[in-house]
Amino acid sequence: MELTNTQKLPQAIVRAVANDPYDSQGSDISATRLLKPPRIRVLEQRFWEVLQEDVSDRIWSLLGQSVHHIIERASENTEDITERRVFVNNEITNGWKLSGTFDYLSKDGQLIDFKVTSAWSAMDALTTGKTEWEAQLNILDWLIRNTDDKIKIKVKSLQIMAILRDWSKLKSMTSENYPKQQSVMIPIKRWKPEEQDAYIKERISLHQQAESQEEPPICTPKERWRKDDQYAVMKDGRKSAVRLLPTLEDAKEYMANNNMTEGKGCLIVLRKGEDTRCTHYCAVNKFCSHWNNTEF
Repeated sequence: MELTNTQKLPQAIVRAVANDPYDSQGSDISATRLLKPPRIRVLEQRFWEVLQEDVSDRIWSLLGQSVHHIIERASENTEDITERRVFVNNEITNGWKLSGTFDYLSKDGQLIDFKVTSAWSAMDALTTGKTEWEAQLNILDWLIRNTDDKIKIKVKSLQIMAILRDWSKLKSMTSENYPKQQSVMIPIKRWKPEEQDAYIKERISLHQQAESQEEPPICTPKERWRKDDQYAVMKDGRKSAVRLLPTLEDAKEYMANNNMTEGKGCLIVLRKGEDTRCTHYCAVNKFCSHWNNTEF
């Protein structure tokens, strides 16, 4: 992959990004890549030499890595384990070697992952849960449990320490649900061993099948972060919608029930849906037949 620098950032930043210490060598797939949609991972492998990414898009990742350096400093003279990479190749991984690096395992069995993230993401995780975070911690738990490395500490609980990069003290004072501090501890559900086995076995199978296919399976709507079409009931002089509804019929029914007549101070506006990840966040979208052949 070629790194670009369209924003002409200092060369110190460019070098820091280019010298990313992460190394996935020694395994067939990492825990992070296991979580990725198989189609994205396969296309990245096939087109890696011609992919481009701008340095400016790696800044948050760079700042997140700084936290891991700080955690490593805390590993001296303690029984806790920090920044350990482990490997497993067994019947569950079906001939592949799976690797993963966990951030922090305390001597009393707390497995903690540190994330520099948004306040919204933390609030979402606390209220409805984040599937990817839950899966990531359970994969790491499984790796620790199954690795041949001598890790004597038994995992007893899973947690995320979220460091909120956009935290606002004012919002914390005026919103009941907003995080009160700039860091939040988020408990993560620990799956049963058989649930972890089944999940990893299924994900390995999906990635292995995708590698063997000329056209890997299209990412699911959830993986594409699909937003469906919506119909906005609008009033003159108001920027936000009075109501968002899934169909035109629903929008017309809403207007009729509320004595509103289209063209008389109000109207219905179609807000086209999109595959948000494909459009804005996928590095291989130009190589993806689904994205190139789909009208959003």
